[in-house]
Amino acid sequence: MTGSTVLAVERACTALAGSAPAETVRVRYGPKTAVYRVRLTDGCRVVVKLFAADGAHGAVDEAHLLAAVTAAGRVRVPTVIGYGPVPGLTVSALVTTDAGTSTLGDAVRAGQMPRPAALLRLALLMAAFHGTKAPAGVPLAPGIGQQVSALAAHCPRQVFVRLAPALEVIAAGARLERLVWCHGDLHLENVICGGDRRLTVGEQGRPRLPDYLVDFEAATVEVPEYDLAQTLVTCDALEPSDRVFMAAAYGRPVDTRLLDAYVAFQAVRGWTYAAHREGRDRDAWAARLHLALPPQPGRTEP
Repeated sequence: MTGSTVLAVERACTALAGSAPAETVRVRYGPKTAVYRVRLTDGCRVVVKLFAADGAHGAVDEAHLLAAVTAAGRVRVPTVIGYGPVPGLTVSALVTTDAGTSTLGDAVRAGQMPRPAALLRLALLMAAFHGTKAPAGVPLAPGIGQQVSALAAHCPRQVFVRLAPALEVIAAGARLERLVWCHGDLHLENVICGGDRRLTVGEQGRPRLPDYLVDFEAATVEVPEYDLAQTLVTCDALEPSDRVFMAAAYGRPVDTRLLDAYVAFQAVRGWTYAAHREGRDRDAWAARLHLALPPQPGRTEP
């Protein structure tokens, strides 16, 4: 994002939350969104998410998505306080309650939660979210067809051609009756730990999850394997044992061949946009690409 985000946060809090910020801490800053944790002058703690004007996903879209998730009651999300254009600026803002400062990733790094336990929670959250009906009329991220077309335009040819067998499996597995609402970016940093971290049993024997799910820019409608593969890739859970564990914890039918194909697709897509185009986390993405898409004999890896 460009421009004065501090000014945008101040105006968003005043206009949308009814109180000026007393203390502001930047959580994340990117080209299309920026996130701030704010203590207001009235004592309330909120999270302000700013959206660039040229982004495909804006504050109104995310507010409507959060409302749909809240209405379904299967997954906890922060409560929306206000949303809309920021007065006098080109950005829009979403103001929500502050669900907490510790993510699942934080808990794992601090030794407060074993990594397998965190992956289990991700799988349970995903299963619960997939049971939520996607809201009608709300723009979602591009489907797999558009994503493949965009990837072909940016991915080096020597890498993209190695993806062809996986794309054939994906095309054959595109069954409308299996489509679910996918989060699209469910990883350890997009889950806020609830105050009580114990898992309990809710209605119909489903686990009651204390955690909060955030960041819905990549939400789309696809087969479950699409979402599960994205989580496996971004969480560096690509060993065969990790794939079996996550599929079992997910608890719904999973096509393992289709899952492997989507793992390859998500790894190539992530490597293309993060490592190849933006130069971010090159070593991490090279390792993911190696595990998800083994090199062909006689070829060197990118």
